[in-house]
Amino acid sequence: MRSWLSRSPVALLVFVGALTGSQAVKPTHAQTVQPQYVVVYGELAPSARALRQAQPLLSYLAELAANANGSVYFSVNTEVERPNFFSLVEIWQDATTYASFQAASGTQQVLQHLQPLLIAPLDERDGNLVQ
Repeated sequence: MRSWLSRSPVALLVFVGALTGSQAVKPTHAQTVQPQYVVVYGELAPSARALRQAQPLLSYLAELAANANGSVYFSVNTEVERPNFFSLVEIWQDATTYASFQAASGTQQVLQHLQPLLIAPLDERDGNLVQ
């Protein structure tokens, strides 16, 4: 008794085509979650008033980040020689958690209050670790 593949050359071609087509499909692998690294540089107006008003805002931003979902690391740094220059160094679980923090109402309020104290827009540099 012959199989249906040996009786029909067209069926054999379709069967072989289906096999080779399925071999060409590569298996999908779960993508690894990449931590989101962010450094933000800011420059406040060089006045005692701006420094006095910005300090609690930046401290509150750090507190919000520390309590945010997906926060790995967050620090507020100021230059010793130029206290109106600051940087925020952040590490987030992934880009999604960082975007959620940026979109949160508390974060938006802090940035809104900080904006008039700046003499230049914040310089945000985000990325992932390259190995």
